[in-house]
Amino acid sequence: MGMALIACNERNSRSDDSQADSLAAQQTTVPDSLLLVPGQSAGLITLGDTDSSLLNRLGQPDFSNAGMGKAVLVWRGDTTQGYPLSVFTSRDMGNDESARIQQVRVTAPSFRTRQSIHVGSTHQEIASAYPLRLTETYDAMGDPYTIYDTDEGIAFEIAPNNRCIAIIIHKKDVSPPSFLPLRDYQ
Repeated sequence: MGMALIACNERNSRSDDSQADSLAAQQTTVPDSLLLVPGQSAGLITLGDTDSSLLNRLGQPDFSNAGMGKAVLVWRGDTTQGYPLSVFTSRDMGNDESARIQQVRVTAPSFRTRQSIHVGSTHQEIASAYPLRLTETYDAMGDPYTIYDTDEGIAFEIAPNNRCIAIIIHKKDVSPPSFLPLRDYQ
């Protein structure tokens, strides 16, 4: 009887260990440089920071379009995948002449939330981590795409195959008028 109790205790211990390992795998640690924090930051790019801090960190963008105190800046990266990073800035003309970061759109799958949501995640995976509401739809080459937003300051662009193709970080509890300016320049 003593051997049976020891064997049972060993099996329970292994079961507890595998459950702990499984939980740890689900909550993978993401480096700050790739962490998406809703309503706050995309990696090292923080909402509300000036465009000069962004330019100091990333260099000149591959493309930019500015007018009326607003600008879209796009970096395509130097990789063959060419995952564009888009940043929307605006100035509070007359009050603050610094262009401030309002939205960041990432397309690289290496950026992740604490829940491991990333470009490539399915709509179902995202919906299980965030309360989503359909914000807008658009057509690209005849295919319908959708953008789902949250009150937390994170939005998800979903392709027809129900996979995320971009994640947008924006201010919390603010519904941007449109996410369109960030994808027009890919």
